[in-house]
Amino acid sequence: MEKLKAGEFVYLTDYVLRILSQNRVTTILEFLQEDTGKLSTLTKLSLPQILALRNDIFKKYSAPIVNGSALLFKSMNNKRLLSTGINNLDAILNGGIPTGYLTELCGLAESGKTQLCLQLAINTVKNSENTVLYIDTKGDFSATRIQKILDACGCSHKEMAIVMFKIRVIHIWTMDEILEFLKRIKNKTIIIERLSLIIIDSLPCLMFQHLGDDNKIGLTFLNTFVNYSRYLCKEFELVMLCVNIQTRWIDQATADLEDVNNQSTSVNKEMYMEKRNRCLGRYWQQIPALVILSEKCHSASKEVCVLINVSVIKFNNIKCDKKCVLKISDGGVT
Repeated sequence: MEKLKAGEFVYLTDYVLRILSQNRVTTILEFLQEDTGKLSTLTKLSLPQILALRNDIFKKYSAPIVNGSALLFKSMNNKRLLSTGINNLDAILNGGIPTGYLTELCGLAESGKTQLCLQLAINTVKNSENTVLYIDTKGDFSATRIQKILDACGCSHKEMAIVMFKIRVIHIWTMDEILEFLKRIKNKTIIIERLSLIIIDSLPCLMFQHLGDDNKIGLTFLNTFVNYSRYLCKEFELVMLCVNIQTRWIDQATADLEDVNNQSTSVNKEMYMEKRNRCLGRYWQQIPALVILSEKCHSASKEVCVLINVSVIKFNNIKCDKKCVLKISDGGVT
């Protein structure tokens, strides 16, 4: 606890400090915990003076008192959304992705997750002063793909260069590396001006070796990651988008369609049930405030594009089911 210092408060003179020190009252905490009557007797200060000194200490070192109405008003006025730049997606998100929270984008392999991430990065920095940090854990970030999207939108080479400059790409291969990197951002030893979006594509690639029922190291890593991420989201009012992988399991069961009146007519029929799960275990399931699911459409269309179903399955920790269809083409995701 911080030491008492002469001249820091009105009645805290060198004489008073010496008397307090002789009676083993040297820190602010010890002063506040001591009986006010005893302090008055020791220091020869009147009781109102001791109380005034205590109030001055509380004013300087205590958190400001905010009532519930003021806190609600501040929360409502500070609510911010980061537009995705994709009209259909913004519509089901009520305007965009909320800042200050963790967001998850999940889906099966080849469901358009990375394509959507690239488009979000482009739309976030294009025609704005925003900066995006793109953390690539798979080694498949494609600057060429971004250039093709921008070229299809009619951007000049200068405009492409500006967009590419504002998308900061870093390759990370282990949980130790990403935790150290986030810690340096938290401590401001790494400063990224006007950072508004952090994309991690993808988090399971770093966590797979640590997953398992008895692997406590993995849970420790994930918990530390969540703590750093939540702090950064709140402190810098940004969006952190974590790409997660959806797994698909096929369970085989046997349905016995037996006529109880006639044993000879019993028929055994094999049944298959598909189950899909989001990776990263039970602890992670409740962490993201917003969960977006991407699924590839099985369309018979012969157009040179891919359609994906995008669903919001959880928003502000409330289950929901809002859907839209997006198109992936040479011009990006629309």
